[in-house]
Amino acid sequence: MTTLTRATLRARAPRGLGRSAVAASTFNVVSTATAGIAGIVIARSVGPSVRGEYAAIMAWFAILLVVGGLGQSAATTFFVARDPGRAPGYLAGSRNIMAVSGAVVLVIGMLAAPLFASGSATLLWGYRAMFATCLVAFVGVSYTVALQASRMTWWNVTRITQPVGFLVAVLALHVTGSLDLTTALAAFAATVLLQTAVAYWLCDRAGLAGGRSTLTLTRDLARYGAGQFAAMIPVAIIVRLDQLALSFTVTPAVLGNYAVAASITTLAVPVAAGLGYVAFPRIAARRVPQSMTGTFNRWAVLVSAGVSTALMLPVALFAPQFIPMVFGAGFRDAVGLVFLLAPGGVFLACQQVCADLLRGHGRPFAVARAQWVAGGLMVVLLGTLMPLFGAAGAAIASSASTGASFLLLLRALNRPSPACPPNGSGS
Repeated sequence: MTTLTRATLRARAPRGLGRSAVAASTFNVVSTATAGIAGIVIARSVGPSVRGEYAAIMAWFAILLVVGGLGQSAATTFFVARDPGRAPGYLAGSRNIMAVSGAVVLVIGMLAAPLFASGSATLLWGYRAMFATCLVAFVGVSYTVALQASRMTWWNVTRITQPVGFLVAVLALHVTGSLDLTTALAAFAATVLLQTAVAYWLCDRAGLAGGRSTLTLTRDLARYGAGQFAAMIPVAIIVRLDQLALSFTVTPAVLGNYAVAASITTLAVPVAAGLGYVAFPRIAARRVPQSMTGTFNRWAVLVSAGVSTALMLPVALFAPQFIPMVFGAGFRDAVGLVFLLAPGGVFLACQQVCADLLRGHGRPFAVARAQWVAGGLMVVLLGTLMPLFGAAGAAIASSASTGASFLLLLRALNRPSPACPPNGSGS
């Protein structure tokens, strides 16, 4: 075997990448499954009304985690991997940014909680508990993602701590007859605190905690985070706008069928995303030779496309039997929507890997530009197709815009990367 051939193989499959990607995907699936089971237990214990209140509170938590995070999860991963010598300083800077953001969310949230509670004392407590949990979660994110860049095994263990701990707590509350909105939210807050404590402990063991930030490091984090934050808004448009639009234009039954089809056709994402999670810090750390990055990028995209397609094909093929059997005869209309949304499921998995590769190369603004174009296309297609075809039009718009996002990200990935300065501000 020639030297060039050996180098090519190393670039295509860096040491341990396959094992790390499989491990990350496995933890993704376990995390998703435990969260889903916990949701089912809560629903069966408290009924649809309280389950709806819980869902509303957790939806706001998810939104605030994205908005208040200011793109620091990706920024911290990038710089801790890119510059290990200054990793403690970058972690300290990210923690400071997140602590300030969390404090702002906490203050505003405490003042705004009565507006969300609608006069209910229980809901008032629930929203205030959620806003307080945001502060802990924001700080915990910095420590957790620092492990992604430095100790992948410890990162996997840390990020599964919360969902597994929450499921155990929910099951215990259910068995003892103590599960209600208040105890469910208390269990959630406690397990978020547990995860943050575990992340800090492992970062301390890894020599990442206890650093001091500087204005330069904070500026690096803020600039990179701005690019990541700019990409989050159109992603939310692409992923959620179809269902939001349908909620105003179709009956609840139609929307219910669409939601089931949409959830089924995203099953490949947690599996394929594992490759991106692992590749991001490796590329940022320059573990792939510069001359071989193009080969490695192509290999990563092809693997993600192959895995997501292999998972999505049986989903589409067995949907006519699987959906009525599991969800009931009332969801038969979801079968046709699965066929329309399945290509989007493949594209969504692939575009997430492409985005992680670009972030690893220090190009978060390239991700943002592609996502904004695809988000605009989503708006146009929904406005054009939904009046004509209803839910089917929304499904077509979703798959088409997700496909456009993937193609635009792939195009950006295939362009020669500009020389990336130490602060990762390449576009």
